[in-house]
Amino acid sequence: MKTYVCKKTDQYITIDGNFNKAEWSGIHGVTLVDTATGEQPKQETTAKMMWNDEFLYIAFYCKDTYINATLTGYNDPLFQEEVVEVFIDDNKDLKTYIELEVNPLNALLHYYIQNDLQDVIYKYARVGKEVKTAVVRDDEKGFWSAEMAVPLKEFTTAPNMPPKPGDKWFFNFYRIDRPKDGNDEYCAWSPTGKLYFHVPQKFGELVFA
Repeated sequence: MKTYVCKKTDQYITIDGNFNKAEWSGIHGVTLVDTATGEQPKQETTAKMMWNDEFLYIAFYCKDTYINATLTGYNDPLFQEEVVEVFIDDNKDLKTYIELEVNPLNALLHYYIQNDLQDVIYKYARVGKEVKTAVVRDDEKGFWSAEMAVPLKEFTTAPNMPPKPGDKWFFNFYRIDRPKDGNDEYCAWSPTGKLYFHVPQKFGELVFA
């Protein structure tokens, strides 16, 4: 199982979409790969995470020569276009987890998932919009980046809240890239082995440092 060590910060991060600001400079980044094959995709994606006693902070940087997004509403089906995603399983049961998505227009999707691991998945949209997000987009330079601040109170089944150093959750980073030529790329930090993200058996481990 892949492991990401999530560094704790005593700061409260201003969510402005800037992946390159000082607060992220000392945070370890991981590169996503093709979720089916594990090979390098055509357009690189880097993701990072850190936390304090109130928020889990997540950041993505996406190289993108054709930024493809039109949806702007909360809980719109963002996965139909381009998006970055994170699935987080705070009690490690593999059957219940939070799904968060942000697209290049800073639209947010927030689902609670029940997965029986036998191809039956129930998705419950979060009514209240509690996750803070922001996006920086530069079509000329060919990239977009996204930040999220997820209130830890959203993780209602975690063994400790706030987490204690050494606590371990399960999670995965994802991205869907839909270029102009139609050759879509589905990427993950921990590959699922197929063009499908709801495979919690392939989640990696999030360790709170």
